[in-house]
Amino acid sequence: MKASRRGFMPMEYGQKQWNSAGVPVVVAADGSAFLNIRLPRYPGITGTVVDENDVGLPEMEVVAYHATQPPKLASRAMSDDRGVYRIPGLTPGTYLVRSAAGRGELVDYLPTFSRETFRVEEAGMVQVSLDDDARNVDVRPMQGKLFTVTGGVTPAALPVGPISVTLASDMGRQTVQGPAFQFDGLPPGPYEIYAEAREGQPAGARFQSGYTRLSVSGNTRVTLIISVSDTRFDCAPAPDCGNPLQIKARRLDLAGRGPEVALKLKDNRATLALGRWELMLLPPPGYYVSAMTGSLRPPGGTERPDGWNETEIHSFSLFRFSLTAGAGSLHGVVKAGGEPVAGAPVHLEAYDPTSRKRLMDLRATRTGMRGEYRFDGLAPGTYRVLATFEYQSPDEALMEVAPATSVQIEAHGNVQADLALYEQR
Repeated sequence: MKASRRGFMPMEYGQKQWNSAGVPVVVAADGSAFLNIRLPRYPGITGTVVDENDVGLPEMEVVAYHATQPPKLASRAMSDDRGVYRIPGLTPGTYLVRSAAGRGELVDYLPTFSRETFRVEEAGMVQVSLDDDARNVDVRPMQGKLFTVTGGVTPAALPVGPISVTLASDMGRQTVQGPAFQFDGLPPGPYEIYAEAREGQPAGARFQSGYTRLSVSGNTRVTLIISVSDTRFDCAPAPDCGNPLQIKARRLDLAGRGPEVALKLKDNRATLALGRWELMLLPPPGYYVSAMTGSLRPPGGTERPDGWNETEIHSFSLFRFSLTAGAGSLHGVVKAGGEPVAGAPVHLEAYDPTSRKRLMDLRATRTGMRGEYRFDGLAPGTYRVLATFEYQSPDEALMEVAPATSVQIEAHGNVQADLALYEQR
């Protein structure tokens, strides 16, 4: 059971904390249940944007980022006529606060973190707690020179559909409509630009895209050529790949990872935009992905072929997945005090014990009425599994603290691992 209301955090019945999992509600025959769900208010961050004389700066944009690598945009707000701002709607956690680029009457203001620095690693950390605001997080933008990136998009084939142009940096993305584009108020640093022209309208228009990297140290003009791309996928053994292939993709740029999309394949081909991507094949039942060619993993990377694989899409790209029969499985029963636990969340991560890193996205399921759980389609390797109501999505550190149970999956293996429900003491 879940409740929500504007201005409040949605909560499930039985959650211990805002980021815990809800517990099942058992209703007996001819019975009823009375549930009490408390909704806490979203916290926020407040402060003042001031100039070098500690005078409030009005109409300055202030941005909050999750303290990740790279920082991930959380929310933003504008300062009022006194320079006071409030960024609402945040979840508890650690944030970085930065002023956006701004132009005053006589000077330019560079994007500046609290503690008066341009560097992420030197920025002040802001801890946000439930039902409360982090106060007095003042920002003093430093003066400097802002630049402009202008340009145009040239299609390689006509007719061409509506064009969008995106500029990405380590602090986010902004998109405008082309073919002519202009991005103002940019601080110096590395950027990526990619453009896409949709297919269909006008009649006969085909999907086209372009991509380039650039380093901005002054006003810059860019000519971006977009063209038709052809991305092909293959897998071996071909008869076992399924029809059609199920491949997920997500854009990768300086701002981080974009949303996942399921590729629409025709004759095992897709029209992926040029630039950096991550790809993952969903194998048919009983198989796992044992190899992938065409990927460009970074040196020292710990990705697995059955997970997300980093690559760069060019005008023509070919990717081949190798499938192997004999995917493993993991099953068991979750108990607490010797009794099976129904509806308990069970989390599974592929794990590298040498680097102590998670190798793939976390998988999760819930136990059945008799406390049973099961994961199928597992590639050989080391995994960690944890059953708990304490967390909705535990990260690597929480899996270590719990501690999670380590299991080794072999080809054709069917491993049983009964789990004790983890509860914080």
